[in-house]
Amino acid sequence: MTTSRTRTNQSSQMSQRAESRFKSFILALDNFYEEPAQVVHAAQAASYHKPEHCTGYRSQEVYHPPGIRRRLERLLGLHITRWDRDPVDENGVFYQAFASGSRKEVPGVHADFPHTDLTTLIYLTPGLPVDCGTSLWQHGATGLTSPPTVKDARRLGIPLQTLRDLMDEDATHRACWLETDRIGYQFNRMIAFPSGRFHSATRHHGRSMQDGRLFQTYRLGVDWDR
Repeated sequence: MTTSRTRTNQSSQMSQRAESRFKSFILALDNFYEEPAQVVHAAQAASYHKPEHCTGYRSQEVYHPPGIRRRLERLLGLHITRWDRDPVDENGVFYQAFASGSRKEVPGVHADFPHTDLTTLIYLTPGLPVDCGTSLWQHGATGLTSPPTVKDARRLGIPLQTLRDLMDEDATHRACWLETDRIGYQFNRMIAFPSGRFHSATRHHGRSMQDGRLFQTYRLGVDWDR
């Protein structure tokens, strides 16, 4: 998942109701795709590359099954306001991540941008251990659960850039973080959470398409007020 800072955090512009809903939203739903084998086939046929500032290998195309936008709105209970089709925006791309071999990576704690989006994942590797799911985190030293803001910097008495650098430096050091929530890995399970929450894979797995941690992500602009 990407950690770009090129988009601004708009959480300060949220209404009180929207901000409350945003902070508390976590969803898990099993048996998301009616024909998951077709989606896995699409993932296996896709071409992948390693984006800069990103954990995992991302497909170079998006995959949007017919009716998927309406299905997501119905299951999420949220109105989708932005539906991207460029793979760079990560709406419908596939990801692979590995625990061994030449493509081994350590999962890094990060947030997705824009912070006010909704990140939705669907797990696509059958038979992976449940602890290969997704964890949400709180930074131990600062108490932050999302990227630092100007308000956080003032409250903590630490320059904003110093805080940002600290989050980046600590990203792959689990001792610096407290796990607040965990959603286990199960084939064809959909999970969703605010993009601005610090998160990561709980752990990676395998070394190839057959046994690696394969998932699809939808990055959604949503109306938190509706």
